[in-house]
Amino acid sequence: MAYGVGGLPGGAVDPHSGGIRPPVGEGQGVARPGAGARIADGAVVEGLVTAKDGDSYQVRIGTHLLNARATIPLFVGQRFRAVWDASTTPPMLRLQQGDMAVLARFTGRDQQIAMALLSRGLPVKDDVLWSLRQQWMQNGGDPAKLGTLVELWARGAAMTEGNVALLSWYMELSPERAMQIWKKIRERLYERAHKSPASLLAALKGGEGEEDEEISRFLQAHALAGKPARRGLDPSMLMAPAWWPTGDGEGDASMARVAISSDERKGRKVWWVSFEMEGNRIGPILGDVMTNGRALSVGLKLKNTAQIPYVRENMPALRDELGEIAMPVQHLGVGEFRPDESRGSQQRGLDMEA
Repeated sequence: MAYGVGGLPGGAVDPHSGGIRPPVGEGQGVARPGAGARIADGAVVEGLVTAKDGDSYQVRIGTHLLNARATIPLFVGQRFRAVWDASTTPPMLRLQQGDMAVLARFTGRDQQIAMALLSRGLPVKDDVLWSLRQQWMQNGGDPAKLGTLVELWARGAAMTEGNVALLSWYMELSPERAMQIWKKIRERLYERAHKSPASLLAALKGGEGEEDEEISRFLQAHALAGKPARRGLDPSMLMAPAWWPTGDGEGDASMARVAISSDERKGRKVWWVSFEMEGNRIGPILGDVMTNGRALSVGLKLKNTAQIPYVRENMPALRDELGEIAMPVQHLGVGEFRPDESRGSQQRGLDMEA
C-alpha cells in the first residue's frame, strides 16, 4: 500500500534507483498504538485522514482517533506515513528525513511540485516535474490547484481548468457527503429507470435544479477519480479517493475507497481494482481484485489479525456470492496486512492461460 506522507513506495528520488524509492521496511519501527497507548515523540506512524477542519486534521492511527496538523496538505481519505512530532499542540505530522533530502534538491516551484508528488507516493523525476510545471503555469500557477493537477497527471487525464475544478470539489467531499449523493443517484435510477450512471448523467445534463446539477457534477468528477493509473503506477498510489457505496444503501451504509489500474501481460489486458473499507465487525479491510476478462483473483488483507479465522470460516459463502459473476474465481484468499508489502506482492496473479 502506498502512503501519503513519507516512506513512500515510488515516492522519493534515489540517484541509483531511477527515481523510485523502495518501500519502508518493518525494521524502521512503525508505531501501531493499541487502546490506551501513547504515541512517542519522533515515532513513525501510519494512518488515515478521517476529517479536516481548516489546517487541522482528525486522523486514525491504530485504534486511536487523534487531532493533528501536518507540514504538507492532506485530505479526507488519504493514507499517510509520517513522523509524529509531539512537541506541539496538537501534534504535527512531519516528513521523514529521506523525503526532506529529496526536497532539498529543488527550489521554488519545483520544490512545491516535488512535495505534491511525495505526498501521493508518486515518482519525483525530471520529466514528471517538467510536465507538471508546464500545466501548472497554464492553470495560472495557483498553489491550491497543484495537488489536483498531480492527481489528474497520475491518471493520464486532461489537466484542464474544468477537470481541476471538478476533482478539487470531489476530493473535499467527506465520506458522509459522498454517501448522501450516492443515495440521491440511486433514487434517480429507480425513479427514471436508467440502466446505468452514464445514462443518468446524460439525462441530468438536460435537466434543471440544484440537486440534479450536483449529481451530474459528482458523476463527472467520480469518473475522473476512477480513471486507471498511468502505466507502471500502483493504483494504491492514487490518493484521491474514488468513493463507492457498499451494501444496499439501507441502514448504516459505508463507503469503500477504490482505485483502478490496468496492464498487459502476454498480450492480454489485465485489470486491478484495489479497495479499502471499514468492516462492521472485522475492522479495516484492504483488498485486490484482478481479472483478465476470463477469471477473477481476489485477495483480502485484515489489520485486525484476530478476525482472520472468522473471515476464513466465511470464505465459502463469499465464494458462493462471487459465483454469481460470469467469470470463475481462480483464487480467493485472506491474510494479514503488512504495510511494508507492495500491492503486487499481496495479490496472487491469474493464470494467463485461464
